[in-house]
Amino acid sequence: MYPLVHALGASLLIACASAQTPPGTSPATNNPLTVNYGSTEVTPGIQLERMETSTIPTFAYQPSSPSQTYTLLMVDLSIPSTRVDPSALSPEQLPLAPGVSANRTTRLHFWQAGLTFSANGTLVNTTEPVAYYNGPMPPAGDIPHDYVFYLFVQEEGFAPPADDSPFNVENVNEESSNRSSFDVRKFAEGEGVGELVAANYIVVQNPGASATMSSGMAGPTATGGAVMPPSPSPFTGSAGKLGARSVLGLTVLGSVMALWG
Repeated sequence: MYPLVHALGASLLIACASAQTPPGTSPATNNPLTVNYGSTEVTPGIQLERMETSTIPTFAYQPSSPSQTYTLLMVDLSIPSTRVDPSALSPEQLPLAPGVSANRTTRLHFWQAGLTFSANGTLVNTTEPVAYYNGPMPPAGDIPHDYVFYLFVQEEGFAPPADDSPFNVENVNEESSNRSSFDVRKFAEGEGVGELVAANYIVVQNPGASATMSSGMAGPTATGGAVMPPSPSPFTGSAGKLGARSVLGLTVLGSVMALWG
């Protein structure tokens, strides 16, 4: 009996060690996506400071075929449901998307479609994001938040959200509440969205008690409207140039409640 218990325990440890997504969440995978914030390489569940994550990380993945196209998401799974105002959401965002646990929902922080990776795993991109990078900004005094990077195969027939969707490229970058309640499971079942091939995640906490919050964007904080990013320029390589654009890019505005995440 003891050898069996030992073997089962070892198997559980191996499974936990290899999981690339938070335990108990879906979709899930054990395949690693390489994510680096500066010189810090992300291991699943690593806890980072908010300032470390203020600019977009770099990504790498070893593809089975260099010609394959991918779409990449970054989603906070730990938004307190009580901090989301359902009256500010569209029918597409209701009921609230399930988060990491009960009474938790989600927020979209980044969405880049049309990605390819070279034979050596280097990211190659020539398009602007659907949703510009929005750095982690969990509520002060809340539990640590799980921010998950999902890499999906992008198949033929994939299309950006319709004009009336809150997640449309125009809408999601203009109004903060349009990033709320992004259901990754429904996304994974959508037309043109293939297999989840790799993932990784970070944990960020805001232990402070101050209620003064910024947008969490890697750009200047404003008080009205939205500062739209400059037109994208094609680039090849890691996400460095996209990150540079993010520094000058979009500041999404909305209520303090909507900006947490």
